[in-house]
Parts: sequence; structure tokens; C-alpha cells
Amino acid sequence: MRTRHPFFPLALLLALCATDGAAQQPSAAQMVAEAARVEHSDPATTLRLTRQVLPSLGSPASDALRMRALVLRCWAAASDAPDSIAAWAEAGLADALRTGDGRAIASLRTCRGYAHQEANRFREAAADYDSAEALARRLGAAEERAEAMMLRGELRYYRGEFTGAISDLGTAHRLFTAVDDAAQQRYVLNAIANLYADSRVAQYDRALEYYGQVLASHESSGNLRGMATSYYNLGSTLQRMGKLEEALAHFRRGLAMDRRRNDPGEVATDQRAIGEVLYKLGRPAEALPILDEALAYYQRAGDEEGTAHVRLTRGVTLRLLGRADEALADLEAARQRYASTDNRRFLEKVHEERAMAFAAAGDWRQAYQARTEQLALQRELSERGRQEQTSRLRVQFDAEKKEQENRALQRENDLRGQALAAGARVRRLQAAVLVLTAIVIVALALLITRQLKASRRLRITSLTDELTRLPNRRHLLMVADEQVKAARARGTGFGVLALDIDHFKRINDDLGHDVGDAVLRKVAEVLQGSLRDGDHVGRTGGEEFVAILPGAAAGNAAEAAERVRRAVEQAPFAELHPTLSVSVSVGATVWHPRDGTFAATWKRADEQLYRAKAAGRNRVEVDAL
Repeated sequence: MRTRHPFFPLALLLALCATDGAAQQPSAAQMVAEAARVEHSDPATTLRLTRQVLPSLGSPASDALRMRALVLRCWAAASDAPDSIAAWAEAGLADALRTGDGRAIASLRTCRGYAHQEANRFREAAADYDSAEALARRLGAAEERAEAMMLRGELRYYRGEFTGAISDLGTAHRLFTAVDDAAQQRYVLNAIANLYADSRVAQYDRALEYYGQVLASHESSGNLRGMATSYYNLGSTLQRMGKLEEALAHFRRGLAMDRRRNDPGEVATDQRAIGEVLYKLGRPAEALPILDEALAYYQRAGDEEGTAHVRLTRGVTLRLLGRADEALADLEAARQRYASTDNRRFLEKVHEERAMAFAAAGDWRQAYQARTEQLALQRELSERGRQEQTSRLRVQFDAEKKEQENRALQRENDLRGQALAAGARVRRLQAAVLVLTAIVIVALALLITRQLKASRRLRITSLTDELTRLPNRRHLLMVADEQVKAARARGTGFGVLALDIDHFKRINDDLGHDVGDAVLRKVAEVLQGSLRDGDHVGRTGGEEFVAILPGAAAGNAAEAAERVRRAVEQAPFAELHPTLSVSVSVGATVWHPRDGTFAATWKRADEQLYRAKAAGRNRVEVDAL
């Protein structure tokens, strides 16, 4: 998530003032201007251009241009490993502090804070955001301040600090409005709506209001994808409110738009939501064919996570239809997937449904076992929250109990002749406190249940790329860490491929971003279909993808890279547009124990990728280990 920087006019002015001789070989100012122009659409090019130009910007006369390039380089590396981003930020800050460029300092501190946040160093991230916001406020730098507050607001929401989060996001929205950044206004407004729609906040009416404003903005610009997403968010919020018929109507509007956009992945997501609402409305027979269609898509696409989610919903539907044996088959398939990914929150829901399905089938022993497993997971997931809430409840109960005892003693001193009656009143009051405490505990249990459901949804969202439904960079790094540990234990390596869609900016410019999005989704499908079972591929940003190949040696990695390249080259992209052909460049290498971290291996794969692009694209370059 990025916003424009105020340095761009300066870079553009310098570019326009470049000499005629620079027309043949771009000047430093022109290169920085181009890096800024493609910052959002092509971060890999931004990173390449800034790395290329920075060594030539060493004189004091080029300080302003150098600061701009340093800021661009830091944010262009946002898809890198967190430590890599932090290293870019630190290097830039040293120069920014030397030149006294306050805006660059603020932006680089925000970039470093983002790196800390991605590495789960939340305290350090908050400190950087605080420092960047304070500096930008003193300088009157609205965009830098809005950027810092937007990221700090999202961090506070993630940590459950709702009051601070809504304050930050609200201020960021006002600042982006003041600088007329409509895209960032929508982003922040949607983040605010997400916060209000969270079951822990449950300000659903306000969430609906803000989602409605985002929808109106997308409608005014004719953004079908944004409209479909808004209808989905509105439907989800109405579902939490128990307004199932209204939720169903919104989900169906989103489904109609995703069908118009020819986006089968989003269509399947809509269908699963519709199926869930229908069975909750007592219409499981109507839900089943819709869920069957979604399941067929996920199975064709090789999306194991999506398949598991639909099988869970379909299992509930089949159970409600009295088809317990078929329900158990779906629930068992979902259980195996969630167990393999250690997704304990979804496992808890699966075990709950399996217990009811086994009971419906008359297998009480298995029902008991499933319920036991569900309760064990439930206790594990809620233990920390329950301990915190119980501690607060105990303090509250002790204070109320003490207050009642003091009142009873005072009454006994004042009314000695009515001691027995006073004692009875005290006992009644104590009983009332106990009843109140029991009510609070029940309410607490309901709250914890709602929090668990929200956390399950949040985990899926945080680990999945919204456009392609592939694992995102955070998810892929988790997989990489696991593979590094396994490879060290076995004394073996694993393959790593860095892939980039060739001339993707040209596709966006010539054919439009809707076609560009469709290309990204199609490439994701081809990558999944051309890799082995057990291989992992994810989208790391823009048009860049990374694949992890467990157990692959250098030769295997090279073969896999060529297989992927050939599969993309031969894929039927003309169905998206008659003139469209797509290719990828691939860099391949193998993790070796001497690499230490996955980041070093990824960097080598990236270097091979740049070699492939420099050598003409649509080719594979392999690291010679």
C-alpha cells in the first residue's frame, strides 16, 4: 500500500530540463522520474532504475534527486524480506539525516516501520510510525503524515487498539481528501469500514454506511471489480447482523458483477458465501448446486485452500439435507487440508460439524471423539483471552463483593435490632452478584466465540493474495522458513524460482487494467497447473511470483523453470484479448545451507531473473552453484 510522494514534481521538472544529448541515454533525472511513474504498476522496474541511478547521484548538487531515489527504492523493495526492506530504509536514512531532508526522513521511517511490522516487530514499527507522523506534522507534509497514520492505524487495528486505530484512520482519510488522492481515500475508508464490521467492535450500521460510500465511489468511476468487492463486504456485514435476506441480495449482486468480469475465482468466493447464507436461511437444497459449482472451480484450479473452505460449507449443507455420509466425506477432506496446514481455527469448526454429522449418522462414538477434539482446540485457542477476561472479571467481582459486605456491616451497626433481616438482605445481594457474574461469564463466552470466528476469517485474508487467490508474500515466507528448517534437518536443499511477467506494463497500458488483472489470474492458474503436487507458488507483488520446490536439486529446478516458462508461453491468453500473448522470465537457484536464510537464496533467484530479462525475456537463467 503506497501513496504518491511530493518529490515527483521536482523529478519531473529535472527530467524536462535534461539536455538533448540525454535523449539517447536517459539522464539521472529522467530515470528517477520514470521510476516514480511506474512505482505502483511496476515496482520491479522502479527498484532496478533506482539501483542503477543511485551510484551516479553522489554530489551535493544532486541531494534532492538522491533523496527521491532512496525513498522510491525503499518502497519498491516492499515485497522483499522484511530485513531487506529495513536495510534499504537504514541506508536511506543515513543520507537523509546528512542532508536534513525532513520529508525523506519521515517517509523512510515509515518504510522502516513497515519492515518491522512485516517481521512482527510491532513495538519498533509503532515507534517508527510515531516518529514519522510527528516529523511530518511539524513540516506540514500532509501526504507523508497521512501515510504514516494509515499504516499506524492498521497496525493498531491488528493489535486490537480500536480507539487509536479509528482516530488514525480518520485523520489519514481527511489528509488524503485534502491532497485529492481519491484512491487512498477509498482504501482508508474501506479500512475504517472493516474495523467497524469487526465482531469485536460490532458497529455494523457505521460499517454499512462507509462500505456504501466506497461502493458509490466505485460506481461513479465504473470500477466493476471495486463494486463487486463492496457488495461482498456489505453482504458479509449484513450476515453478521443476522439480516440474511439482505445479505443474500448483496452477495448475488456481487456475483453478477464478477460473472460479467469473467472472474471465476471471485465467482467461486461469492458462491460459497451465498451457499452459507442459504443454508442458514433453511434452504440447503437451494445452496447445494451453487456450492457444487464453486467446488468444481476450486478443484480445477488446484486451489486446495478454497476447496477445503467449500467442502466445509458443503458438508454443513449436506448434513442439513439429511445426507450425513456425504457430509462426513466433505468434512473429512476439509479436515485433512486444515490439519496439513495446521489451521487450528478452521479445524475447530470442522470437528464441531463432524460431531453433529456423526451424531446424525448414529455413530455416537465418533461423534464423541470429534466433539472431544473440537473442545480441546477450542480451549487451546481461547485460553489466553479467557485468562485475561477472567482476571478482569475476578477483580470486578471482588470489588463488588467487598462493597456489598461494607454496606451490610454499616446496616448492622445502624440497625442492630434487625440483624437477621439485614443478614438475609446481604445474602440476597450476594446471590444477585453471583447471578450477575454468571451472566457476564455467559456473555464473555459468546464474545470469545465471535472473536474466534473473526480471527479465522482474518487469518485467511492475511495469508492470501486478493487478486490471484495464491499465497501472498507473508504466507510464502512462512513456507520458506519451514522448508529451510526441513532442509537443514535432512542435509538437502530445495529449489527457488523467481518469475516475472514480461512487458506487463505494456499489457496494462495497451489493453487496460481489467485485462492486466485477468492475465495475473491466468498466469497464477498456469503456474499452479505446471508445478508438482507439494510445490508452493505465491504472488509477491505486482507481476512477480516466487515458487518453492521442496527437495529439488539444481537440475530439477532448471527443468521446472523451463516447464513453467513453456506452459505460460503456450497458454490460451488470446481468450482474454485477440492480440494478447504472454510470456515470463524465470530465475532459478537452489537453497544451500551456506545461504543461512531464505532471503539470500531469493536474492540469487532475483539476480538470475534480471539476467533473463536483460538477455531478451521469455527465457530461463539458472544460478551456477
